[in-house]
Amino acid sequence: MNKTTILQEHLEFKKTSVSSKEKIKDLERYLGMFLNSTNKSLNKFNENDLSKFINSLNKKYSIGTINDIKVYIKVFIKWNYSDYSSRFRNLDKICRTQKPSKTYTPEQMLKIEDIEKLVKGEKDLMYKVYWMVFFYGGFRPSECANLKWSQIFFEKEGVIIKLHATKTNKDFYKSLPREAEHLLKEWRQYNHSDLVFPSPINEGSPIVARSICGRLKRLSKRVLGREVVPYALRHSVATILYSDDSRKDSDTANQLGHHKSMRATYLNLDADKLKTRARKLWIKIKPLTPEEMDRIKVLEKELEIMKQEMKKQIINFKKVNDFLESKSN
Repeated sequence: MNKTTILQEHLEFKKTSVSSKEKIKDLERYLGMFLNSTNKSLNKFNENDLSKFINSLNKKYSIGTINDIKVYIKVFIKWNYSDYSSRFRNLDKICRTQKPSKTYTPEQMLKIEDIEKLVKGEKDLMYKVYWMVFFYGGFRPSECANLKWSQIFFEKEGVIIKLHATKTNKDFYKSLPREAEHLLKEWRQYNHSDLVFPSPINEGSPIVARSICGRLKRLSKRVLGREVVPYALRHSVATILYSDDSRKDSDTANQLGHHKSMRATYLNLDADKLKTRARKLWIKIKPLTPEEMDRIKVLEKELEIMKQEMKKQIINFKKVNDFLESKSN
């Protein structure tokens, strides 16, 4: 059997457990690269061919992507080779996933003003909406690209987006600020697809996550003077939310669709903020004395008296103003 046939059979096998079309495309792409990395027939592949291919990925892809490719290949090898334990004796070692270092530095994080510039600089309404929803919703690229209108609820208290976590088999909800909601409603009037972000080429399919990356790089280079990738937006909003001590970590984790233990991964504080937090460790708030409490009550009463006096003055001013206007007429 040739490589193409074997690959297609493996993809059919994977479809029994993988429902994401995007994931199947990734499997086809990366396994195809592996199978065509040498002119050897599949029955002559060995451990050395595997090592060479894995090593060739280091300069092309991020650690996260390489980890995914390793998993794809490991599963394929165990599926295709009944003698994999002797043919690929170090399979587990070669395909061991690496712990990624912090992908982004504090300097790479975007601020709300940067997002506003990106949205303003974007000429296409659909992509204006996409950048807003993607950022404020703390989405992963494929999650946002595959959104359907049936998942979005415009309620009095604000817009809510319903998602389903396949890992936990549970629903969870994201919210958006008013500025994103207004733009989303405007786009709804022009978009007649079931998909929130349909492909410009094929309305029945969502926009492709990989094409979004290229568009954002070009847009950010033009508007911000530096290239930005989609995941930097997710890290940025996570940094903003986790840096706010008034928000619960569990609420932020729900918005981002991950466990609150991921806080450390996404919290990219700059040096000044880190210093401020460090200082707080030894700052103790003294309880108020009875004298201080009494003083606060006196001040509150004085403030209330001042408010009442100001109201009276405003009323008198209006009366005088009305009197002068009547005279002038």
